[in-house]
Amino acid sequence: MIKKLLVLLFVIKPFAILCQEDFIDNKYREDQIYINLNYNSLKNTPENFSQNKFSSSLSLGFIRDIPINKNRNFGLGLGLGFSSGSYNNNYKFTNSSGSFIIESISDLNTFQKNKWTLNQLEFPFELRWRTSTPTNYKFWRIYTGIKTSYLISSKSKFSSSTGSQTLSGLPFNKIQYGLTVNLGNNTWNIGLFFGLNPIFEDEFVEKNQNIKNIKPFKVGLVFYIL
Repeated sequence: MIKKLLVLLFVIKPFAILCQEDFIDNKYREDQIYINLNYNSLKNTPENFSQNKFSSSLSLGFIRDIPINKNRNFGLGLGLGFSSGSYNNNYKFTNSSGSFIIESISDLNTFQKNKWTLNQLEFPFELRWRTSTPTNYKFWRIYTGIKTSYLISSKSKFSSSTGSQTLSGLPFNKIQYGLTVNLGNNTWNIGLFFGLNPIFEDEFVEKNQNIKNIKPFKVGLVFYIL
């Protein structure tokens, strides 16, 4: 899936640039479609928490670019997107009498997979600075802002030599938000996300105080299309 998106990105972008070169648009807008490929990690975790294997996320969305100065190199961005991400770790969910329980697995060799998956709607808001002009399509950018996400679905999948288990509707916060920083030049840009609120619901962490302050941190690549 990720490989196909990257191929599509590098095919579409040159054609978009060629189309723009036919005329000078003094009312141009920049970077309105984004693709994020991130490495996911969790901060403020308990001492016995361990992330194993590679945890990643893929985001795709549209941002309405709103220039706010005459040169159009400073502006705002307001968008909507979709994100699917996972966290591989040693904290296993179980369901007992309709209530979720979470516990650590001390021996990482006793299971093959323990993955949480979250699918979310994203609502990014950005303050945008760039060196673009009506005829310059390879420019520097620094975009900072806040991204709010709404949880659509979640599940965990556990696999070991004795069998497998899949649970859905996990006790993650429906609303999550954090600070974003995207910076770079031309195609290649670094993206950072710093989660500001805990990922788990208050009611769930009342019985699991050791995980109450876990927050996400993501770092990866951001690709923009006009």
